[in-house]
Amino acid sequence: MWFIFVQSLFAGEKLPKDVSVETLLKRGFSPKLVAIWKQKTQGTREDFFLWKRNLRGKEASLVAKLWKEEALSYPPAKQRLGKAEGNRNQSMANRTSDPGSLSPDPFLGEYWFVGLSHQNLDVQYLPREEKNHSAISLGGFQKGQRFVFEKRDDEFLYGLDLVKNSYRLTSGNRYKPIPHFYFAKDPNFYSQMDRPNSPLPQPLQSSHFFGSQFPMEGKHLEFGIYSAPGFSAYPGIYYVSPNKSYSGVWSPGENKSSFFINDFFDLQNGGKHRVQSESIFHPKESVGFFYSKSEMNDSSIFFDSTLYRDSPLLYGNLSIGENRPEIPQTLGYMRGSYKHLLGGETLSSMDGHRYERGVSGFFPLFVSDLGNIIYRYREYNESGNYNFNEIGRAIFYEWRKDRTVCSVGFESRDLGGQWEGKIAIPIYLGQLLELSAILREGNLKTRAWFENWTYASDFNINLTDREEIIKIKYVSHFLSLNVSYSEKENMPAPIVFINFQFLHLFEI
Repeated sequence: MWFIFVQSLFAGEKLPKDVSVETLLKRGFSPKLVAIWKQKTQGTREDFFLWKRNLRGKEASLVAKLWKEEALSYPPAKQRLGKAEGNRNQSMANRTSDPGSLSPDPFLGEYWFVGLSHQNLDVQYLPREEKNHSAISLGGFQKGQRFVFEKRDDEFLYGLDLVKNSYRLTSGNRYKPIPHFYFAKDPNFYSQMDRPNSPLPQPLQSSHFFGSQFPMEGKHLEFGIYSAPGFSAYPGIYYVSPNKSYSGVWSPGENKSSFFINDFFDLQNGGKHRVQSESIFHPKESVGFFYSKSEMNDSSIFFDSTLYRDSPLLYGNLSIGENRPEIPQTLGYMRGSYKHLLGGETLSSMDGHRYERGVSGFFPLFVSDLGNIIYRYREYNESGNYNFNEIGRAIFYEWRKDRTVCSVGFESRDLGGQWEGKIAIPIYLGQLLELSAILREGNLKTRAWFENWTYASDFNINLTDREEIIKIKYVSHFLSLNVSYSEKENMPAPIVFINFQFLHLFEI
């Protein structure tokens, strides 16, 4: 009763920050517009109205309609009758790797933090010093500045992200203004906490950036210079678009560059489309990936594709004793479907002198609210050092609801078969649990198409000849666990990988 009474006192004054993420989505806001709305409501009243006035087209119409129908107001602070500030944990909607996954952003406001991570890779014959990697970090976000001091294995490192007026300086081994993943990446560490505003983005090799921010339509374009020996022996320039959807770096001394794209398009009559890409261009070799995903307005037709070229260049300078394939792999994959029931796939891969390709089609045998029975026909072809051709016929049970997926089935081939399974569960906003597995038996000649993850990270698929792979991943803002187990034929010991990460925010 007391809660209802307090609510009634402010019923006539609903602020923009009081509008829930669910309401914004129901009003037709795109995930990107939701995130910007929530971010702007945490700033000053003047900045919010400046952004609102600069909106154009469909976004301006949506905001105006929401303002009228929700009877919103944004009076100066002294007119708010002492109304308490909203909790920062109920603020900006954070878009994770899947734009449909929205959750409150806990990284707004001032705080201190501690982070821990431990990684174990149990592989036979691998030196002990490369099996385990641990890190601890301490830092804070105070008055708009980020800083961290950390210990990675036996190294003591730092990171600074300082903003003064329109200038920005980042220095050390943690922060950078560009959102690139592969740029000067520390080959022994990665961050599962890398989300917008997170204090623990991807760990870096030593890098330094200095640039200026230029206001543009309520956001900031950023341009400047950088030095990152782990990426290039020569300094260069960098650029970041106002919404950080496009970014690039260029080192003229080595003629080496890196470009990043992560954009989401919600076309009124053309469906929803997402594009992701990061590429490194070098006279010796160009590598990277491209990923696209499309969904029609009625959520009945889906299409996604990925293309990547993998090589040691993606990882920059390798640590001493680090072993990675010297031969790059190029893989392309496309898939289209109607309601995930009827569709097809195609895959092509070149790995040294090993050429692999295949096509697949699937259709429903039985459809119900309790799940669907799907039949899949797939052709596998390999040429180069060997020449193999196999036909796979599979039966799957699948159950899908919203973003939850459960799929399990068996594919039969002439000389064996394989069990495949995948579970993806969004437990709560910002918390994702996934399991994927494949078990191969018999004398299979060609490799399997193994889909690693769908929601907990960007969709990706690769080729594997391992007899058994089991992967489990749990991801949230403050905790992540990544476990994988695999066995290979005629290998006496399996490979076990475990990565645990923890982040805690606190106030002093």
